[in-house]
Amino acid sequence: MTIKALIFDWAGTTVDYGSRAPIVAFQQAFANVGVEISEAEIRQDMGLDKYTHIHKIINLPLVQNNWQARFQVLPSHDDCERIYQDFKTILLASLTDFATLKPGMPAVIDYLDQHQIAYGTTTGYDAEMLAIVAPIAAKQGYRPSVNITSAQTNGIGRPAPAMLELACDQLAVTDPATVLKIGDSINDILEGQNANVRTVGIVDGSNLMGSSQAEFEALTFAEQTARRAKVTADYQAAGADYILQSMVDLPSLLTTINQPVIDTH
Repeated sequence: MTIKALIFDWAGTTVDYGSRAPIVAFQQAFANVGVEISEAEIRQDMGLDKYTHIHKIINLPLVQNNWQARFQVLPSHDDCERIYQDFKTILLASLTDFATLKPGMPAVIDYLDQHQIAYGTTTGYDAEMLAIVAPIAAKQGYRPSVNITSAQTNGIGRPAPAMLELACDQLAVTDPATVLKIGDSINDILEGQNANVRTVGIVDGSNLMGSSQAEFEALTFAEQTARRAKVTADYQAAGADYILQSMVDLPSLLTTINQPVIDTH
């Protein structure tokens, strides 16, 4: 079945190598109330909308215990609201530093344009965040036709299929078999599966990898190979249909999938 549309994620997939901007903002927002959280604790739920993600973090047993030890009470809904607003302020201030396209994206954009394959996005960002990132990406040639946030689906974000289905509706693509969902987190893969589309996990610069480009390039070849193998195994366990080392490999995958089937009978 010919691929007619691609639905990308943003941070860690098409921009922001290593999905660093949200990590920095989450850690700072919690540090501002005296609670330390690790990257691992944050990354396990990456791909959710940011408001839901704050609630996930604050309900982690270790965070609950640390909060109670510090304040003698468990965190309240108002506490979640305050942390979210602080997180958002920090993230909005830093997004311009994390909006560079990932390696391989310019060639992907050229391929999609040349082959008239539509593309859009679903994201854990909200409209304000997108208003900062999207224009910077556009200056680099990346202009998705649609950008869907959970605000457009009554607050229903990943891993539910609502955002992806809305993106397909707006792109006028009706057959899920003609769509690829491309992401860098397990929630991206689950979103695609729940929408009955094929899924692609990106290894390098992904949330699952969790390293900035400089950090990854500083690793030895053996360390890089081990990290890639771990991420690949995580995608395989989640049931990703395709796993690519980087965006550089996407055009050749599309060419392979869209190769005409020759009837030899």
